[in-house]
Amino acid sequence: MTVAADSQPGARPLTRWLTVLGLVCVLVGPALVVMLIKRGDGGGGALDAEHLRIGKLPSDVAVQGDTVWVASGRDNRIVAINTTKPSAAPNPHATGPSPIRVAVGAGSVWTANAGNGTVTRLSRQGARREIAIGADAVDVAVGPDGAWVSNGQKGTVTRVDSVSNQVVGPPVRTGSFPSALAADTNYLWVVNSGDGTVARVDPREHVVVGRRVPVGRDPQDIAVGFGSVWVANRGDGTLSRLSAFNSKPQGEPIPVGGAPGALAVTRDGVLVLDTANGDVNKVDPKTGEFRRVFQVKGFPTSIAVGAGAAWVVDARSGTVTRVKP
Repeated sequence: MTVAADSQPGARPLTRWLTVLGLVCVLVGPALVVMLIKRGDGGGGALDAEHLRIGKLPSDVAVQGDTVWVASGRDNRIVAINTTKPSAAPNPHATGPSPIRVAVGAGSVWTANAGNGTVTRLSRQGARREIAIGADAVDVAVGPDGAWVSNGQKGTVTRVDSVSNQVVGPPVRTGSFPSALAADTNYLWVVNSGDGTVARVDPREHVVVGRRVPVGRDPQDIAVGFGSVWVANRGDGTLSRLSAFNSKPQGEPIPVGGAPGALAVTRDGVLVLDTANGDVNKVDPKTGEFRRVFQVKGFPTSIAVGAGAAWVVDARSGTVTRVKP
């Protein structure tokens, strides 16, 4: 995901989130509004979508089973949407100050709280823990070895043990302003937005494996799927593809255009959100070809898939939009 970036490379991600946190969003309104979203495949007509008001300045979304979780930064909370009960109001849960990213895993929901450098962990039973990281918290991802938090200003990532809820080992230095994270069964993948690289971290040894790999300009998000690591490069409108086995580039960057800033992996492709105009393109992992599948207006910052739909967060309107396939 992304928002406006600063002209100084090392300060881009920090300025990005300060910009988001400075926006004035509408107050919570009706729980549900039915709207139409423009279809992008030339199939005619429009896509039926649900437009749910969440709160002030939502910035990220994740899906766990039938529940959609949305981080609402200015409300200091995450909001749970039960997709099996469409008429039910979203259920808020308190977090640390300014949660900007959310992840699911290890039986819990996790938020990276930019306001005080903590991570909030919310269990399925509703137990809440706030864990001090000892550095700024930009993003969070959950893997088999625990939760990882990117520490942008420090140039490091920090691991939180999912059993003890304690920081484990020293922080791992990955590059200039690590921001977005993705975890698979073997590695933690780190986008270093300050120097335009990706680092591959061995989560068991707490070391960066090999050299950092250059990607496109101003990389903003990262995802793993189809044996590849995908990186959205906002600065040059491209999508980089690396091997999930050895991090080597797999072909030339894909020129999706616009300002790609958020990614989501589906069963048959990779969704790329253009955070400038709301286009969502779908990339075929077999051919590398892409097409626009729909468009969401507003100030989109993040996308996730699950519970039978795609979910797009709009920071300006304080909403999340559910787009049915």
